[in-house]
Amino acid sequence: MLKKYVSMALVALFVLSFIAVATVSADETQKITGTVMSINVETGEMIVKDSAGEMKSLMADPKAGVDLKMLKEGDLVSAESDSNGIIKSLQIAK
Repeated sequence: MLKKYVSMALVALFVLSFIAVATVSADETQKITGTVMSINVETGEMIVKDSAGEMKSLMADPKAGVDLKMLKEGDLVSAESDSNGIIKSLQIAK
């Protein structure tokens, strides 16, 4: 009987660990600060070069109110995006 309860508890912990990992992965956000290298207003794509010199491709999310028309190449920006590179918030950094 005790073995049955221990087995059930282990299975429950196993399932909960998968749920926790899936939730964390889905909600993972990245914060990027860098210089705008290029902007394509029609497609909503922008390329940002971060302080380490890496180029990041980000896509504007119209549902989040992100409007790339306010930007120009060379602007310093601070963006928050999901793990797929979809911009959730965008500010011109000072």
